[in-house]
Amino acid sequence: MIKNETSSPSAQPRVPTTGNQIQTPKETTSLRLPQQKRPRASAGKVRTGCITCKRRHVKCDEAKPQCNNCLKSRGHCEGYADGGNKNSKSSGPTQIVWKSTQIVPAAGRTVPLYIQPDSDYFQKDVDMRYFDEFIIMTQAPWATAATNGDLWTLSMPQIAHGTPTLRYAAMAIGALSKWISQTKVGQLRDVTAPTIPSTEADAHYFNAVAYYCRALKVQNQQASLQDAVFLSVLLLFFEVLRGNRKAALDHINHGLTLLLILTTDDDAQNHVAKFAPNPVPVISSVADVFTYLAPQARLIVRGRFGQSPPALPNFLKGLKRKKQTMESFMVLLSQISKSPPILDRIPVSFTSLDEFEQLWISFQREQTAIGLITEELIHESKALGLTAEDFPDTFHLKIIGDSRMKEFCEGSREVLEAFDRAFTPLFNEIMMSDPDSTAYLRAIHLRLQHLGMYIFTNPPIFLDMELLQAQTPSFREYLSLAEVLLRTAKRQSKNPAHHLSLQCVLAIHLMTVSLHCRDPLVREQAMWMLRDYPGQDGLFNTHAVYAIAVKNRTVEGINASEGTPEEQLRRLWRREFIFEDGGDRVVFRYMDKDEVAQTWHLVEEVADVQSDIENMEWTRRVPSASVVPLIIDLYST
Repeated sequence: MIKNETSSPSAQPRVPTTGNQIQTPKETTSLRLPQQKRPRASAGKVRTGCITCKRRHVKCDEAKPQCNNCLKSRGHCEGYADGGNKNSKSSGPTQIVWKSTQIVPAAGRTVPLYIQPDSDYFQKDVDMRYFDEFIIMTQAPWATAATNGDLWTLSMPQIAHGTPTLRYAAMAIGALSKWISQTKVGQLRDVTAPTIPSTEADAHYFNAVAYYCRALKVQNQQASLQDAVFLSVLLLFFEVLRGNRKAALDHINHGLTLLLILTTDDDAQNHVAKFAPNPVPVISSVADVFTYLAPQARLIVRGRFGQSPPALPNFLKGLKRKKQTMESFMVLLSQISKSPPILDRIPVSFTSLDEFEQLWISFQREQTAIGLITEELIHESKALGLTAEDFPDTFHLKIIGDSRMKEFCEGSREVLEAFDRAFTPLFNEIMMSDPDSTAYLRAIHLRLQHLGMYIFTNPPIFLDMELLQAQTPSFREYLSLAEVLLRTAKRQSKNPAHHLSLQCVLAIHLMTVSLHCRDPLVREQAMWMLRDYPGQDGLFNTHAVYAIAVKNRTVEGINASEGTPEEQLRRLWRREFIFEDGGDRVVFRYMDKDEVAQTWHLVEEVADVQSDIENMEWTRRVPSASVVPLIIDLYST
């Protein structure tokens, strides 16, 4: 059980708190969507035809799951609203269709996904096999558990099936997964794309590239904002799966630019209304993907830091035109789906994982406000004109120790403790059930998300050695749960491609434990778990993340050689990292001791990521930017 160890400071009314609606700066405009009308109780009328044809007042051919007339004329169909006989019994699995009135499927994620095979959609048998593999990926235990919401498990497969552009992209992902499954690699990060076909399995890879190109060609012929947004997500998934992070950055840049148009354009309401029958939950789910990946993209440069153009050039130009910042726009995206205060909605005890997850997603969206606070504090620090010598103490105390930051974090902790009390009974019950069940893996993922939020998004504890040391039991609990999760995931799926998630935070949190826990044995355990990590989380190269943990072991040894615990902690504040060459080169900064001058100074070392991390060669270089913290430069872009 999580216990609150901090007291609440005096209130700052201008600061957002997680118990209430997030307040954003005046510059952050809110997207105003037309209010969803509640459907009236219907008489026993028979209402046939798809939603799109009804709205256009044209005859529908009633093909399932998508109307062929719409596909031919518009490139996509919005599916069918519920209109059948409620008392009729289905002889087969429930078919998930593009709903017009439902925000969350009534049965949550327990509804089986069933897509009717249609030969008109697939020209060859291999097309259908690749699409089936895409479905298998989205339904794999890791993907189902690691991704909150229904975007990948329900919405994306159904939308992709009925839309030619997205169907080609889905088949590309399926073909790539088939290729990876036959490469016999143990970890996804070890996969290397072939340049020419050298084995029979390589045919799958080149088929994947062909489908990828076909998706882009069809999209150019049938331009659709809706399809373009979904295509950005699918092609982003494809590029992360094959390890091409520079191309993945292109799709993040494109996807965020489209979302900026969708939500801030003068015709935003019209764009949103056309996006889907009930657009809010769909746009919010897509926005969640980009909200998680955008901060990662900020830490990855295509070439050398300080010498390369921004990773997201079009998006940043669009932000400037709209007088937005990345932080304000992330908050805007998080507020598309508005909800009442979370604390008032947490029950005494959750009865299902779906119930917990629905509130948990809303809470995660609220946490984007911490970026706005950080941005404001950084700009205030820059305005003070602090020198480099001031930064080791003043900067971190000013940013992390500010009362606004503390109040936000304490408000979050109150909500997290309420989540803990309500979720623990359900979690314990599931842990006593079948370890091979999807619910078992999903419950651990959700528990790790909750515990990770409690530990890692509470910056003030990292300023105090005693508070940080007091977190050791929480760090241990996190690693214990993560170990069970990874062991279960490896047992349930032998295809490394099935261990990819664009939104999983596990690898990043393992690195955080390896850097910040004050128990060296716990740090060591986290480091070795990164070494054997089977999957790929988001944009970061897990090989590079492991390399940082290995390098930090040396840094910790040097730092512990001198000074009080408080002095040692202050030196550790200066550790920073960034990734160059699209993530294949690590830049690590830390405080090192000059044995001749007997002084501590900031150094910067770089290393190319390779398979033999333990023997990786680090090269010292002149800092690539000013010696002020990298976060200053990053928040300036």
